[in-house]
Amino acid sequence: MATILWQLKRLSTNEPLNEPQELPENWKNIFGLHASKDRLGDLSWAGHEDIGWFELGPAPEPSLKERMTKQIGDLLKESEQYVAIDNTSITKGERIAWMDYRQKLKELYLQPGFPNEIFWPARPE
Repeated sequence: MATILWQLKRLSTNEPLNEPQELPENWKNIFGLHASKDRLGDLSWAGHEDIGWFELGPAPEPSLKERMTKQIGDLLKESEQYVAIDNTSITKGERIAWMDYRQKLKELYLQPGFPNEIFWPARPE
């Protein structure tokens, strides 16, 4: 399912008040229990004069570079626990292996074929 982007705008000037973004999952609670998407274009009913949310449409598909950058970031975040100084469940050698793996992940951007051709480092066991 495509991500739908919304933007908060000043009604009198059509001036954008934020960057395009998804509505928060709890938008109904934020705008009141009786909120419906067709009422978001004018928030005066919720005490917010001269502003409203406008649906911009589907977000553009991320580029290959953006997808690979996110994947690298996810792998780095997932492996943080293994290099934490207070993690006593792994040996010093295992920690060094994870640090080496993480460094190789950070260097993927330097590969000549990035993002089209990536040689992924082996994940420590």
